Amino acid sequence: MTFRSLGFAFAAALAGCSASQQQSVQSLASGAPQQAHDVVLAASVKAKLAAIDLDSATNVGVRVDDGRALLTGSVKNPAQRAAFESAAKSIGGIRSVEDRTIVNPHAHSAGEQLQDAATATAVSANILAQAGVNAFKVRSTARAGVVTLTGDVPTQALKTTILESARKTPGVKTVVDHLVVK
Repeated sequence: MTFRSLGFAFAAALAGCSASQQQSVQSLASGAPQQAHDVVLAASVKAKLAAIDLDSATNVGVRVDDGRALLTGSVKNPAQRAAFESAAKSIGGIRSVEDRTIVNPHAHSAGEQLQDAATATAVSANILAQAGVNAFKVRSTARAGVVTLTGDVPTQALKTTILESARKTPGVKTVVDHLVVK
């Protein structure tokens, strides 16, 4: 398990913990090597951010090095940015916070990201079912119902079938064609 995976696991576990439980975990980590301590601190920051806005779990990255926290990613507005920075500073053991987040009122929520992934998966399944092509040759991505297809196909007829399959998939509003016939 990597330290990043460990940090995510700690964040998930700490999100449901009370403030006193989070402090107990932090105090346990105080005797651990610095790298492990930083992982616990990062997880504590992530848990605090998730308590403010659950979407921060996917939109904001947290790294801690020797007690110095770095926040990256996107936030919805300046007030949320300030709240996240304040929350990070409130964690015992965090010596400083560098906030490199950007304000993006159009940032995708976790639910929207999940819906996009489901749409892209459904498109890939339909392409496989209708065209019988190797799904690894055609890649589909989705954002808010706009599906982009990339990859190589052997014939124009197959390309047409793939595009039609994608367009007929529930949840697809538009298909952007970046398929190349080779």
